[in-house]
Amino acid sequence: MSDVIALLDTDYFQVGLRFGLGALALGWALALLLRKRGRHLPIAGVLISAATMATLIMLDEPVATEFGALGLILVGALVPRLARLPGWTVPLAVMPGSIWLALSTSTTELVWVRIAIAVLVPLGGYLISDFEERYENLGLGVVFYALACLGVFVAVPDTEWARVLIATAVPVTFLAWPRVVASLGTEGSYLAVAVLILVSAHGGGQRPASIVGSIACLGLLFLEPLAIYMSPSIVGITNSLRQNWAGAVIASLPQFVVVALCSRVAARFTREIPAFVVVVLVYMATLAVGFWADPGRTTTTRTV
Repeated sequence: MSDVIALLDTDYFQVGLRFGLGALALGWALALLLRKRGRHLPIAGVLISAATMATLIMLDEPVATEFGALGLILVGALVPRLARLPGWTVPLAVMPGSIWLALSTSTTELVWVRIAIAVLVPLGGYLISDFEERYENLGLGVVFYALACLGVFVAVPDTEWARVLIATAVPVTFLAWPRVVASLGTEGSYLAVAVLILVSAHGGGQRPASIVGSIACLGLLFLEPLAIYMSPSIVGITNSLRQNWAGAVIASLPQFVVVALCSRVAARFTREIPAFVVVVLVYMATLAVGFWADPGRTTTTRTV
């Protein structure tokens, strides 16, 4: 209980919550005005990222150098979609912004974190965009991202920015649960990865292993597209769930387990390598469980 009170009783959380609630209100207003039947507005990722950065500016945090790079990431993700270019061109267009962000950010001095920013923003954004194409009706992209943000708060030793990320992400989650009116969106997926890594890098500087665990909290947003690539029929696991709020809760349980292990186990080491080993083992175990539960595997076994 004391941890919850400590979370709520800070300017970082309270200011962030105001921006998060404002983002939620804006999202609902746009949904009511613009949403077409059967389509969800691809705005949640942009709203979370914008609210987080606006809060940090309001609190006089040193984020000015990151703004230009985040803007370039946004443009890089937007232009190929407007030009109707193939989906694989988006990560290439985002890469200049991610490299700029990696080189310019003041959140870390660790070389490997800068490399992670340059690589994971285009790659992770692409994987999350692919994930959302399958689970948009359940709102899982936004819900899983909110769980990852909670994991970051648990993982890092310095929680100021993580409090902001929770305060902005959790309200916006109500655009995707219990009723789904918005998704992270293509542009928002890339921005969301970038912001989460920045928050992780800022909060985990005193214990670098916590940065590994924090980033790994994205979990199934990264893993599921890889699993689908290796075994397309695995999508049947989630498709068997009811397409409603209860189905979203059940589908979120594996993501919750991955977040718990990455934030409470991997992030507790003092060195990066043991944390990375734990993350790899958690990811491999998650994939193994998914393949074991694959409806296609069961069908093939029975046929044989």
